[in-house]
Amino acid sequence: MVKRILKESHPTEKIMGMNYYCSTTEGIGGNIRQFPEDFIVEEILPDGRIIPIDDETFSFGEDIPGLFTEFVLIKRDYESHKAVINIAQTLKVKEDQIRLAGTKDKMAHTAQRATIWKVSPERLLALEIPKLSIRAPRTTIYQTFLGDLSGNNFTITIRNLEINKATISERLENIYQEMDDFGGVANFFGHQRFGTRRPISHLIGKLLLQGKIKEAVTEYISKIYPDETKDVKHARKTFQETNDAEKAWELFPIRMVFERRMLKHLSRNSNDFLGAFNVLPKNLQKIFIHAYQSHIWNLGISKKIAIYGNLKPQKEDLTENNELIFPIIGYKTELQDTKISDFMKKQLELDELQLSDFEMLKIKSLKFPGTTRKMIITPINKSWSIENNDDLSVKVKFSLGSGSYATVILREIMKASPIYY
Repeated sequence: MVKRILKESHPTEKIMGMNYYCSTTEGIGGNIRQFPEDFIVEEILPDGRIIPIDDETFSFGEDIPGLFTEFVLIKRDYESHKAVINIAQTLKVKEDQIRLAGTKDKMAHTAQRATIWKVSPERLLALEIPKLSIRAPRTTIYQTFLGDLSGNNFTITIRNLEINKATISERLENIYQEMDDFGGVANFFGHQRFGTRRPISHLIGKLLLQGKIKEAVTEYISKIYPDETKDVKHARKTFQETNDAEKAWELFPIRMVFERRMLKHLSRNSNDFLGAFNVLPKNLQKIFIHAYQSHIWNLGISKKIAIYGNLKPQKEDLTENNELIFPIIGYKTELQDTKISDFMKKQLELDELQLSDFEMLKIKSLKFPGTTRKMIITPINKSWSIENNDDLSVKVKFSLGSGSYATVILREIMKASPIYY
C-alpha cells in the first residue's frame, strides 16, 4: 500500500501535539469570531433535542420537585468559568453549586444546559448580568455534570475570504471528500484546551504532575506570550522581575480574575504557592492536568497518522462499541505493547513523568485515573452556503458528539493560524 503524503499543521498547532491535517487540499483561509454570532453553539441534550439559541419558548419539561433548578444559560462573548463566578457572586452562593453540562468558547454565542442548587427559578429569572441570560428554569432532582450532553450543533461564519466562489466550492467539496477517504477526522483536543494566544495549560499541567507547585503558579502568572495586550505583559513582567505579588496584583487588569486571585493570596502568604493554586476553581485546576493529558493524546494520534498515513483501523487499535478508541493516560492506564504506546512511554520519560504521578500526591484533591477517547470524528448534518453581503463569507453547519471540538473541523477547512479560528 502506498502511504499518502501528509500535510503538516501550522506551527502553533504542533505545540499542542496536532502535527498533521487529515486533508491535503489547500484551505479557504479567512477568519471567524469577528462577532460572537459568527460562532453559534447549541447543546444537544441526551434525548437528542437541540437547545435552540433563538427560541425563548423552549422547555425542559414540567417541574420535578427537588433542590436543583435546571436552566438554559445563554452566553454572548463570555468565558464559561467567569460566567459561573459572576452568577454565584450575584446570587451570593458558592461557585460549586452551579454545574454546566459543557464548557463553551468565550468569543461565541452559546446555549447550554446548567443546574444550580437551592436557588429558585424565580431568583434565577430575576438575574441581570450583561451578556448572560437565563431561560426555561425548572426544579428537578437531578444535578448536571460535565459531559451530560449528546453533543453540540454548530453554525459558524467564516469571513474575510480572498478567493472566489468557485474556488471556495471546489476546495470545500475536496476537503470533505478527503476527510472521508482518510478514515474520518482525528478527534484532536482543540486549541481551546491549551489556549490559543497563550498555549500554556499543558505546560502548567506538566509542572503540577512533576510536583513543582511553585514553578507552576509562577509560570501561570508571569510567562508572557506575544499576542497578549501591553497591560497584561507589563503586569506579568513586573512579577517576573520583582516577585512582588501586591504590586503585580495592582497592575493586572480586573478581567484577569485568576491571576489576581493567586496574587492576592501570595501578597498575604508569600510562600504559600499551594494555597495560591487552591484559590482557583476546582474545574480550572483539573483543566491543567487535562491539558497535559490532551497533549500526550494528540501526540499519540499524530504518531499513528505518521506511521500509517491515515486513520483507518489497524490490528493494534483498541475498539469500544465498534469505534476506535485511544487511551487518555492516567495512573490506571495499561499501555499496550504497540508502536504508538511505545512512543507515548518515551514521551512520558522525556517529560520526567510516570503514570503514578497522575495520583497527584501533592494535591490530594486531584486524581486522574485515565480513561479512553474516541479516536475519530465524523461531523453529521453537514451543510455550507456562500454569502455575499458586505463581503464574501461562508456559513458552515455541522454537529459533533460530546467532547469533540468544532475547531478540529475548521482547521481542515481553513488551514490557517489558530488565532483566526
